[in-house]
Amino acid sequence: MPNTELPIDLENQVVLMKKYVNFRQRKKMRDFLGYAGYFRASRYGKYLLTQVNAFGSKADAKVFFTLYDFDVQLRLLLFEYCKKAEVYFKSAIANAVSLKTGDAGFYLDRQYYTPTKSEKDKKTRNRNVSFFNTKFFVSLTDDEEKLRRDVVKHPELKEYRRGEPVKIMYCLSGRHFLILKWEP
Repeated sequence: MPNTELPIDLENQVVLMKKYVNFRQRKKMRDFLGYAGYFRASRYGKYLLTQVNAFGSKADAKVFFTLYDFDVQLRLLLFEYCKKAEVYFKSAIANAVSLKTGDAGFYLDRQYYTPTKSEKDKKTRNRNVSFFNTKFFVSLTDDEEKLRRDVVKHPELKEYRRGEPVKIMYCLSGRHFLILKWEP
């Protein structure tokens, strides 16, 4: 369904924000809308309108910007903890799988993947297998090879470059594995 709404220029966005927040400094609101965008800012304004009984009237710009700053700081804090939890979770899975399989490089072995993604539809299943064979697994092995060759960025892989066996522990990082030396 095509969008029939016309775009709103910055000056009209400032005027529309008057519905939600009392402010005198149009330039400050204009700068903020230029940075955050009208639709994000209007959500904060709409929330503040639901709190009119707490304020006695529409909130002023100071409350609006304080709410926005609080939300930004809260998101940064949550992101920091989510990032730590994600690294811990991926590391735990990678370690458990490598111990279970007895293969620290399990992710480079095709037997540990289900190229069909257990899809029942034949067409989708074939498309999944084709993607796995032509893009995913090829890209994974190519990226691993590049990672091992980059002496400057990954000096911890020098044992691999010399062909020496080394016991390692894998920690998932995004789609790639971060390799850390592990001395038992």
